[in-house]
Amino acid sequence: MTHGPPLGFRDWVPKELQRVGCVELLNTVQRRVRPKLHVFGGIHEGYGIMTDGYTTFINASTCTVSFQPTNPPIVFDLPNPPSS
Repeated sequence: MTHGPPLGFRDWVPKELQRVGCVELLNTVQRRVRPKLHVFGGIHEGYGIMTDGYTTFINASTCTVSFQPTNPPIVFDLPNPPSS
């Protein structure tokens, strides 16, 4: 979980006509950590879910770009760990 998104994943800001995600975070997520799930929300315009085929990226921002807390919660299920 991070505040902002990695570059290219739910990070598009139409007003600026650019992606604002972090390239260092992208490299960390895809090359080093490789989590199944990465949740963030700092870019309100990017609310939603996408995947790179391995990691699911969730921009779970509660607020819209105009800071209205109207985005619905994003609910997901995690698998149970294997029993010992």
